[in-house]
Amino acid sequence: MNYSKSYFNKNLDELIYQDIVDFFVEEKEESDKIEFKSFAEQHGNFNSKLDGVIRGICAFLNSEGGILIWGAPIGEKVEDRKEKIFKGELSPVNELKEKDALISKISDSITPLPIGVNVKMLERDNSYIYVFEVQKSEYKPHQFKNTYYARLDGQTKPAPHYLVESLFKQIKYPNIEGFIKPTKISHDGTNLFLDIEIYLFNFTQLQNEEKAFFRLMCPQGIFTRSLNAGHEDMFGYDGHLLIFKDFIDILHFGAPNVHSERIQFTAHTREVDLILMFGGKNSPLKTSKYKLDLSRMDLNNPNNPNYLFIEILENITNADGQAELGITKEESLKNLLGR
Repeated sequence: MNYSKSYFNKNLDELIYQDIVDFFVEEKEESDKIEFKSFAEQHGNFNSKLDGVIRGICAFLNSEGGILIWGAPIGEKVEDRKEKIFKGELSPVNELKEKDALISKISDSITPLPIGVNVKMLERDNSYIYVFEVQKSEYKPHQFKNTYYARLDGQTKPAPHYLVESLFKQIKYPNIEGFIKPTKISHDGTNLFLDIEIYLFNFTQLQNEEKAFFRLMCPQGIFTRSLNAGHEDMFGYDGHLLIFKDFIDILHFGAPNVHSERIQFTAHTREVDLILMFGGKNSPLKTSKYKLDLSRMDLNNPNNPNYLFIEILENITNADGQAELGITKEESLKNLLGR
């Protein structure tokens, strides 16, 4: 769910500081899908206030997801109104924390490992606003400091026993995630060659996955092994599709399985797409999509070609993909059946 688009009419990575200033020109209230955290030095330092932010993120994971703004205006009580209102001057954070370090801190603090937490840091005059976009977790319940939290009546609260019990009953399958890593770009004067590694991870601690598989499509290039006799059963669409039906029998927590391939392109190829679809016996089908620009190729840096990426969209379930596009069951059936 693109919560940032819903509230700001922009994707998270497109936000600027002024967007948050403009957002609070009119008074706002918290809800089950948006939370505001102010920052005032007299009420604690960065790390102590970060705990409150992580509690809020944990609650969103256990609920329906949402947006958390850290550095929002200080909430005010208004007569005859139950909830606080937030309007006007922001209370920005006075410290910059690198994105990777911040996400690592959140990941280390919440168990099981949270997936689907993104952050945008906005700066003005050495003051910072942190905007967190959190997706509903398929692997809840999550806890922070031995407590389960949820969004209830527009607030972050410890989850009641009945809710925790119901959340546990939702865990039915392991969390499999798939990634592509380019490892080398080269050419022979006629063709370009991109070496890649395909990774599948199991991020669910107590559930192994069985019979993991993947398919990788590259419309603009062909897998070089498809040109060799004896590999016909692994490739389709004239070498544009790699099919790995029996990638690994058992995929254990934390230990990725890796497969390497080389893809061949004509010398004039520029933008290319890699579409990775994967799953297992018990896990839902997911997709990771990548767009690369081969015109960025740097012959002085052939062995670290991550700079070729121009778009990355990873680990989206088919259900979430259809929901994002607004495709209903009825529309899917009509497109397939023609009636």
